[in-house]
Amino acid sequence: MHPLAHSALIGGAVMTVIAASFALGRGPVHQLRDKPFNDALHEDIGTLAMTSERIEAMNKPRVVQTEPIKPEPDPLLMVLSEPSPLPKRKTVAATDICARHNMRKVYYGNTWRCRK
Repeated sequence: MHPLAHSALIGGAVMTVIAASFALGRGPVHQLRDKPFNDALHEDIGTLAMTSERIEAMNKPRVVQTEPIKPEPDPLLMVLSEPSPLPKRKTVAATDICARHNMRKVYYGNTWRCRK
């Protein structure tokens, strides 16, 4: 038998058992039959109202006083942490790369190459 068909048969049997248990009053519906319907309904509404009030109270934002945990900056550390001026580097245009590599610059239209 195909596994899918087997699962469908088992699922149908389980659903039948559940429906029968509700019909015989052995499911959760049986708990409401002990009291009249109106009393059970009012108790459920009262419980729901209390629960919703608790949930609303938990979800309200609370004002919390906080203190900064960052310490005051140390003046000596601030002086030492100032960046020192970097030496100026020569730009690529100012340096002759070809001469550095013992070559000469040869132009090809708009471009150039270093050649020996």
